[in-house]
Amino acid sequence: MMATWLLETPSPENSDLDKSEDAPERAVETPILSILKDFSDGTGLPCMLVDREFGRVLAQSHAELLPYVPPRQASQLVDVTAIEVDILSDELTYFVVPVPAHEGVVITGYVFSSQNVQPPELHLAALQAHGTKQDAEQWLKCVPVCESRVLRRLLECAYREMKLRGRESELQLELDALSQQIDYTYEEISLLHRLTQNLHLSRPSEELAELSVRGLYPLIESSGVGICIENSDHSMRFLSQGRLPFDQMGFARLLARFDQHNWSKPLVKNKLQHTLLGEDFPGLKNIVIVPIGDPQHRRGWIVATNLRGGREFGTVEANLISSIATILGTHIRNIELYDEHDELLVGFVRSLVSTLDAKDPYTRGHSERVALLARCLGQQIGLETSDLEDIYMSGLLHDIGKVGVDDRILAKPGQLTEDEFRQIQQHPMIGYQILCQLRNLAQILPGVRHHHEAFNGKGYPDKLKGEGIPLMARIIAVADSYDAMVSDRPYRKGMPLERLEEIFRRGAGEQWDPRVIEAYFQTRDDFRHLCATYSPSAGNLLRDKSSSRAGINSGRALLKQ
Repeated sequence: MMATWLLETPSPENSDLDKSEDAPERAVETPILSILKDFSDGTGLPCMLVDREFGRVLAQSHAELLPYVPPRQASQLVDVTAIEVDILSDELTYFVVPVPAHEGVVITGYVFSSQNVQPPELHLAALQAHGTKQDAEQWLKCVPVCESRVLRRLLECAYREMKLRGRESELQLELDALSQQIDYTYEEISLLHRLTQNLHLSRPSEELAELSVRGLYPLIESSGVGICIENSDHSMRFLSQGRLPFDQMGFARLLARFDQHNWSKPLVKNKLQHTLLGEDFPGLKNIVIVPIGDPQHRRGWIVATNLRGGREFGTVEANLISSIATILGTHIRNIELYDEHDELLVGFVRSLVSTLDAKDPYTRGHSERVALLARCLGQQIGLETSDLEDIYMSGLLHDIGKVGVDDRILAKPGQLTEDEFRQIQQHPMIGYQILCQLRNLAQILPGVRHHHEAFNGKGYPDKLKGEGIPLMARIIAVADSYDAMVSDRPYRKGMPLERLEEIFRRGAGEQWDPRVIEAYFQTRDDFRHLCATYSPSAGNLLRDKSSSRAGINSGRALLKQ
């Protein structure tokens, strides 16, 4: 029962009646007093709200109403379960109506059976309240008149209406609660959706954790939310929103207290104010902690403290936090697995490049220089980072098909015969066939297969022409030609730059893409610097992945300088 009455009317024995005009309006503001007003308005009867246990008048619908409760009826109010109409004398009828959903109070009142009567008990009370006989008699004339049978039917109609309104109020409360639950569920789903939309392997786990803590804090309405997560360098980072009763070190001490907890389930603790834990962490009232990742791959924790409004943590909050922890843990583990897969890919590329270097030691470093130069051209043209990574990898492996060419042909210092040249021309297709079975290298195959196509359509192996040649291959073709012409060979010296650039100018639109040739002339100083400073031992970009790891990007970023 809601005991929130605003008006308590004193008995006539010890005080004057409350005759202020605004008392009913103030009373209406309270839910239970609103019932009293509605009942009085519906019946047209002045009535009172009476405490069952003590028979005390708590409020009344009209300020001028005499707060009178007959002693015998007052003693029986506790047992009232239905409408009662008591005829106290031929002149006075007293009624009692229970209030649905408010068992501690009843609505009472009285009427006269006819006009101009003066029941002794009520006449005495009126004298005590009004002071003079004339005022008392004047007041008695204002008491409603109603025959008891009609009164009962009137009360029954009003009671049914009161029950219906009470049920409507209950339904409205249920509807409000359901609406709040729907809103909460929508916000919960929205948060989980935002997180899943950001499950890209290129997104660092720390960024996803920041998104999680910002979304979780307002949703569960706690005083503070924190996420302790492992960084890519294996250090721990502590992110928080709101106010937590501990810092990162304090959270570590807190976790140590629950070392024996079964972390397959969330840790939920309420009512901590007067416990040892609450004493050691002042301000800690309740807490929920959920691990990120499984026991074999634990990568952090999510913690929330002190639900607002004095509420306690339950399954709703624990399940939501667990869902977020699962998403974070899965994302981190996927990144780790992808990195492991990339390490295998890098090892494979390293083996292929080493095989080619061992087969043709005179051209050692050529593939890597072509990769660097091609990426430089791609940057000048304005390609995206991911495309530059693909160009670099393709340049690195563009000549891998030469492992299928006779060593004597590769090492021949003089001019090749037509049959030997046809064998050399097979190396783009051989390289393509070697690599095409690897799905993760599919994006670099155009450069491997088509880097010997000519812009005029007279190249090989497919005689593609103009922009029908993949841009990756057109870029690698220029880088490959540059390095081949300027590099020294046992049978010749490298070509002077002036001669090379003259060949590039004449060959633009014939052998090479004019746009790529233009990009070369815009970045030729970088070309000269790369070739002048390159050495096979210092320039092997595959030997130390940590030097190229500036975040969690795709595995091909391991090959960047």
